[in-house]
Amino acid sequence: MSDVTEGEVRSREKLKRYVHGEITKLFSSVLDYAEVAVDGKERYMNLRSKILKVSNDAIREIKKEIDSRYSVSYIPPAEDVVVIKQK
Repeated sequence: MSDVTEGEVRSREKLKRYVHGEITKLFSSVLDYAEVAVDGKERYMNLRSKILKVSNDAIREIKKEIDSRYSVSYIPPAEDVVVIKQK
């Protein structure tokens, strides 16, 4: 990873933040559904603990994979700028 540019490092960090956010939203939704579906607070808390552990492990593994095997380049969305001149 010695030939990595500053731009690539920023792009990689941006990707990791995005993936982290999406996975977090996913397991947050799963926990919301589980809270309704599972009978008993103790059973729900055990399930919640397991879901959080698996989800956080997945985030760490994805970040590690991105760092070790991927070259990342962020391409910002294209925007058209229209200038209107008034007299």
